[in-house]
Amino acid sequence: MSPNWEAEQKAPLKNEREKLDEKMAKLERNVEALVIEEKQLKADMEREEDAEDDAKFQRLEERAIVRLRNKQAALKEQLNELKKEQRALTQQENQLNALIEHGKYPEWLELKKKRDTAIKEAERLESEMKKLI
Repeated sequence: MSPNWEAEQKAPLKNEREKLDEKMAKLERNVEALVIEEKQLKADMEREEDAEDDAKFQRLEERAIVRLRNKQAALKEQLNELKKEQRALTQQENQLNALIEHGKYPEWLELKKKRDTAIKEAERLESEMKKLI
């Protein structure tokens, strides 16, 4: 087993992990920004309540807060989906590492391919024999 083989097997998983990490960081920043914006809207609404009782303005502020919460929920859902993908990727990495540590994986893979081709050849020969009989 060559060191290049190990690197070739790990490279796609590493790239996918980096992409997932970037996406998750971006979503987390967006969620944090929405939380800050929601706090600012609530503070503005409280100041406006003290200054004047404009019901229309309050309704607009409340709607804006609801929209922000909906966006937050959608972003958190996306973040949860990415976390699921990340767990699946971690599982794949663990499986690959176990196979690499075993040390005989390439030989095992070659033997498995030979076995599969032998099975197909046996099935083909068997069908030919049935045709002849």
